[in-house]
Amino acid sequence: MIELIIACAVTSPLTPVEVTNYILCSDAQEKVEHVIEWYPIVEEHFETEDILQAMLIIYCESSGNPKAIGQNVDSTRDIGLWQFNDNTWAWLKPKLKITSKRTNPIVSTAVASWLVYNDGWHHWSSSERCWNEYFLRTKTTQEVGYTISKRLWWANS
Repeated sequence: MIELIIACAVTSPLTPVEVTNYILCSDAQEKVEHVIEWYPIVEEHFETEDILQAMLIIYCESSGNPKAIGQNVDSTRDIGLWQFNDNTWAWLKPKLKITSKRTNPIVSTAVASWLVYNDGWHHWSSSERCWNEYFLRTKTTQEVGYTISKRLWWANS
């Protein structure tokens, strides 16, 4: 079994910045643990350095529910693990020859990966406050002595 480990640590002396970063790390850790069942699929479709961000987006968009449906004010719906909008899915279906529904976690994760590597993360900008705060606030981690590490850990189940 493959596991994603997020380690949150602080060094002394403890500063307000370190406390804030530790809280953000712990929050990210809880979110990832909530959607950890999708890790094998995400790992298959995303580069190692993008796995954490992808897992956080899944949490923020659908809380890990592949059948989640969000209704928008413009009458479109966002569906699935990645909450693909009706218009986005209609654009992608012929382009990528998609025959599956957005509720298929394998297909939707493959499509999300294609979008990220061909057009960036902006497709999930509506939930960016949820998933990107961690990345924005911890850019100076070396300077404050705060560490978060992502490691792939091989363990026998």
